[in-house]
Amino acid sequence: MLLAVLCVTGLVVGLLVGLTGVGGILIPPALILLSGLEPHEAMGTALASFLPLGLAGTYMYRRLGHVDWSQAVPYMLGGLAALPGAMINAHINASPLVILLASIILFAGACVLRPPKVGGSVFWQGRTGFFFIGASTAFLAGMTGAGGPVLSIPWMIAAGVSPMTAVGLAMPYQVVTALFGTVGNIQAGHVDFELLPALCLFETAGFGLGVALARRTPTATLRILIGGVCCLLGLVLLVRGFSG
Repeated sequence: MLLAVLCVTGLVVGLLVGLTGVGGILIPPALILLSGLEPHEAMGTALASFLPLGLAGTYMYRRLGHVDWSQAVPYMLGGLAALPGAMINAHINASPLVILLASIILFAGACVLRPPKVGGSVFWQGRTGFFFIGASTAFLAGMTGAGGPVLSIPWMIAAGVSPMTAVGLAMPYQVVTALFGTVGNIQAGHVDFELLPALCLFETAGFGLGVALARRTPTATLRILIGGVCCLLGLVLLVRGFSG
């Protein structure tokens, strides 16, 4: 029964990622609350499951013309910070990680609920800015198992990058953060390879459905839904983390 619930969760998360690029952050708390995995392993397994989504998303958004490699490359180079983040994860107690993850979810939910901002800083839209955004969010992704795009997409939109461009750039970046973060987690033994294939399968299936439905779903409605779910899960995990 729990496996079925996790598979449905993977399908829903893939759907949300296909529609908005945001949603992967829901996998770690779902694994923590439903699968019985301890937080380190839940976070490591979640991050590993994002690799197929990143590959599929890069292919599809590149075909749609939303991946500019002059911007994507420094963003991806920053994504290498996922490896040291994952290595630090192995040496931190579980309870602080749950609190950190909850705080990230709450922050992401608040960012998603804010309407897109037109214009913004030239610095954040340049190569140095993209590298800094990529490195900062990748480090957090490796350390907590949260997908880097859930923080980087709102950050880029707030800086004035168009939503479709932000989602498109997040796809190759997702490949880098998931790959190098997973290397660190495998070395620490924090990836459940029995659960991973089913999780990847349902996430990827949901992703394909999400891309197909993207043009039919009001962005404002979806933003409110995702932001609300993120805030709710963040509060639940925050209580769990402080209660030990």
